[in-house]
Amino acid sequence: MTKTNARWLTLVPSAVIALAVSMPGQARAAGYYFGEQDPIAMSRGLAVTAKLEAPSVLFYNPAGMAFLDGLQVQVGSLFVMPAFEYADPQGRRPSENADFKVTVVPHIYASYTFMKKGSVGLGFNAPFGLGLTWPTGFAGEQYAAGTDLKMPTIYFAGAYRPLKWLSFGMTLRVVPATIEVMQKFQVVTDAGATDYGYAHLAASAIGVGASAGNMVKPIERLHIGFNYLSRIRFDFNNGIARFGLPQGTGDVSTFHDQAGTSSMTSPDVLSFGVGYDVTDKLYLEFDYNYTLWSVFKEQAVAFDNDPSGALSKPTPKNWKNASCYRLGGEYRFNDSWAVRLAGIYDQSPIPDSTVSPDLPDANRVVFAAGFGYRYPKLGLRADLGYELVWFMERTALTSDGNPFPANYKTVAHLVGISLGLGQ
Repeated sequence: MTKTNARWLTLVPSAVIALAVSMPGQARAAGYYFGEQDPIAMSRGLAVTAKLEAPSVLFYNPAGMAFLDGLQVQVGSLFVMPAFEYADPQGRRPSENADFKVTVVPHIYASYTFMKKGSVGLGFNAPFGLGLTWPTGFAGEQYAAGTDLKMPTIYFAGAYRPLKWLSFGMTLRVVPATIEVMQKFQVVTDAGATDYGYAHLAASAIGVGASAGNMVKPIERLHIGFNYLSRIRFDFNNGIARFGLPQGTGDVSTFHDQAGTSSMTSPDVLSFGVGYDVTDKLYLEFDYNYTLWSVFKEQAVAFDNDPSGALSKPTPKNWKNASCYRLGGEYRFNDSWAVRLAGIYDQSPIPDSTVSPDLPDANRVVFAAGFGYRYPKLGLRADLGYELVWFMERTALTSDGNPFPANYKTVAHLVGISLGLGQ
C-alpha cells in the first residue's frame, strides 16, 4: 500500500463504502419507518391493530378486512416535512441544518368482502424510506452527505372470518428496494495538499415477506388484535461504487470504480392492540409494538476488486430491540363527521456509539390529530391527519465510542390525506 493510500484510509470511514446497508429495512419502532400510510390510522397514532374500518387495514392488520362490507377503495398521500439540526458538543465545528425537503409518499388500497366471511385485497404504499441531504461543507459529510432510500411495497392480502367475532388475515409483500448514498472524504494530493473526493453508491434488490394477524371481539364493545410482520432479506448483488478524486491525485489503486455485493435483513415486528367502544360514539385503543432491531449488528460489503481489504471492512451498528407505545381515539359526532386524537412514545433502536448523520435518530414523542367526513348515501369519504413528531435531543460523544461527536435536534411535520369509496 502506498503512503498516499495509507493517508486516505485514515480519513475515510468504512461507512463510505457501506453500499447503503446502513438502512436496514423496516420497522414500527423509530428508525425510518413511516407507518402513517392512512390519515385515519395516522390521526389515531397508528393504534389500529385491534380495529380499523378502512381498506388500509390490510397494511396494519389484514384480519380486519373480513369485518368490512363489500368493495372498499382508498387513495391518498403522506407528506413528510422533517428538519434536522447538527451541532458540535464541544463547539469546534459549525452548526448546520440539513437541506429541507418535502417527501410525498402515495398509497392505494382495495378490498372486497364476500358473504361476510372472506375478503381479498391489494395495496401499494412506501412505508420505508429516507431522503436526507446535508449542505456542502457539513462537518460530517465524510459520514453522510446525502441519502435517498426508496422501498415501495406491493401487498396481496386475504382474510377469513370463521366466526362472527373472530377473523384471520395474511399478506404477501413484494418490496423492490433502491438506494443511493453520496459521501465525501478528505484525500492528500500528490503535491501534499488536502482536498475532497467523493463516493457515490447505488444498489437495488427485491425482498419478499409476509404478515399475519387476527382480530377478536370476545365480548360486546371489546376489540383485540395481533399482527406479526416478518423479516425480509435483501441481497444487493448489483451494487456499483463510483469514486471521484480531485485533480492532482494520481494513485487510484484503492479508490476506483467497481462492483460490490451485500445483504441486509429487516427485523420482525410484533404488534398488539386492545380497544374499547366506550360509547356508541367514542372508541379508544392502546397498541404496543416491539421491533427486533437486534438483527442489525453490522454493515458490510464485499468489493470485486479490493486487494487490500480496506474497503470491505465491516462497520459495527449494534442496534437494539425497540418498543413503541400508542394511545389513540376517535369520536363520531354523527354518521358523517369524526374527530381523532393520539399520543405516541417511540424508542430509537440506535445506540449512542453508532448514531450518525446518515440517520440522526432519537426517541420520539408524537402528537396526532385529524378528522374525517363521510357521505353515506354515495359511500364517499375524505380523511385528513396530522402528526407533530418531536425527536428528543440526542448527544453522542467520543466517550460513548462514537467517532463523530454530535448533538442532534429534529422535528417533523406529517400530513396525510385520502379519499375513499365503499359501502
